[in-house]
Amino acid sequence: MSIVFLISDFQSDSYKIGLLKHGILSKLKNVDIIDITHNIRLNNTIEAAFVARQIQLTDNQGDIVVIRVGKSRRLVVYQHLLNLYILPDNGLLTMLFDNPDLKQVYEADNGQETQVMELFLQGRLNELKSAGESLSISYNKQVNINRDFIISEVLFWDQHGNCYFNLTRDLFEGFVKNKKYNIRIQHYIGQVFSQVSNSVNNVNPGDAVITFSRSGYMKLQINLGNAKQLFRIKDDTKIIIETT
Repeated sequence: MSIVFLISDFQSDSYKIGLLKHGILSKLKNVDIIDITHNIRLNNTIEAAFVARQIQLTDNQGDIVVIRVGKSRRLVVYQHLLNLYILPDNGLLTMLFDNPDLKQVYEADNGQETQVMELFLQGRLNELKSAGESLSISYNKQVNINRDFIISEVLFWDQHGNCYFNLTRDLFEGFVKNKKYNIRIQHYIGQVFSQVSNSVNNVNPGDAVITFSRSGYMKLQINLGNAKQLFRIKDDTKIIIETT
C-alpha cells in the first residue's frame, strides 16, 4: 500500500483539504493519506521545501508526496527512486533536489494530481509529457561561510515558535572543529550562545538554547517559551557563528 503525503498552504480550516482528499480516495482505493501540514504560509516555497525534506520515505514502497503551495500553470511530476513527487512548477523541484534527473520529470495540468497518481501506481507514468528543460528554477537559501564566521538563515518556524536554520550539524562541526565559538542572532542584542546543547531540557524554563533537530538542522528554541516571539524572528533573520 502506498502512502500519500500532503503538504499545502490551504490552512487547517480550509474546505479545500477535504476536497483534495476526496478526489484522491474516490479514485485510489489502495492508498493511505497522511497530512504533513496544511499550514505552510501562503506561497512560501522555502518553508514547503524544508518540511518536505523531513519526510522519511521508504525507497522500495512507492510513496507519493503532493505539495500544493504557491500557484503555477502546470504540475511537475518527478519520480525519484521508486517514489513520486507532484509539485507546482514554481521552483519547488530544484529546491528539493540539487540535480533532478530530467529524464524522470514530467508535466501535467493543474488539478490532475489524482490522474497522475493512477498512472504512477499502474506503472504508466511515461505516458505523460516530458517536462524537458523548461522548468521554473529556484534556489534554497545559502549558508555563507568565511574563514572565521558562518551566516545562516531561518527556514521555518513551528507553531511553538521553535526556529530552524539552514545550517546542518555536519557543516557546523566541520567549521568549528575544536575551536571556541559564539552564536548570535542578527539584529538582536543581549543574547550570545557559546555552545550547542543536546536538548532544550538542559536549560531552565524560560531560557533560550541552540540545538540541532533530529533531521540535523540548527534550531533555536526556548524551554517552555516561544523563540520566534522573543527574538523577533522574521523571514530574513540570520544567525552568525564566529570562532574565537
